[in-house]
Amino acid sequence: MSLEIIKGNLFTSKCQTIVNTINCVGVMGAGIALEFRLRYPEMYERYVELCKKNLIDIGKLWLYKSEEQWILNFPTKKHWKQPSEVIFLELGLQKFVDTYVEKGITSIAFPLLGTQNGGIPEEKSLEVMKKYLEQCDLPIEIYIYNPDSPDNIFTEIKSTFFSLSEEELTEVTGLGKAYLKKVKKVMEDEHICSLSRFLSTKGIGVTTVEKTLLVLKNRKIQEGLN
Repeated sequence: MSLEIIKGNLFTSKCQTIVNTINCVGVMGAGIALEFRLRYPEMYERYVELCKKNLIDIGKLWLYKSEEQWILNFPTKKHWKQPSEVIFLELGLQKFVDTYVEKGITSIAFPLLGTQNGGIPEEKSLEVMKKYLEQCDLPIEIYIYNPDSPDNIFTEIKSTFFSLSEEELTEVTGLGKAYLKKVKKVMEDEHICSLSRFLSTKGIGVTTVEKTLLVLKNRKIQEGLN
């Protein structure tokens, strides 16, 4: 077993499985969960359905297998308005310890659980996580978020965005010239190096990010046709 603490961006991990922190009411509206929602819209739709059926709960882990990586959805809150609790982490971590082998998980990357919007101090979260994860026999990464760390998808988005003409961008994204100009200006800022930084930029909302992501989806479709 190897457990590595990394200051960086979870989405750069090469692990087979990465962990998304969720609530139990079908909302991925902020933090890392929002980023997962944007990256994996099909997973988000399925998550909403499971919540409507009351199948997502504290201590239950839902594994979603995408083409790129597996995502282990880990409830750290009952409701998005409420704080996380240490007992919620403990119940989920014990479930992971008990089930990761049968789920076929061979390596995994976690964010710090319950800290960003959950209110648990980073030191406490790390202490609890290490207590359980050190029992496991697989490579584990724990990411302490560094906002200055770039991620893979944003680099791809920028490259694709700047390779298209204004007319092509309008056709693919549905964004008008004024918005495209705003997005371009933000992307030219060297400090905006990740999807999370892009999301947190003033004037760039979730809908704009969703439409901007379409350039990447369109490129992959075109590559598949060639």
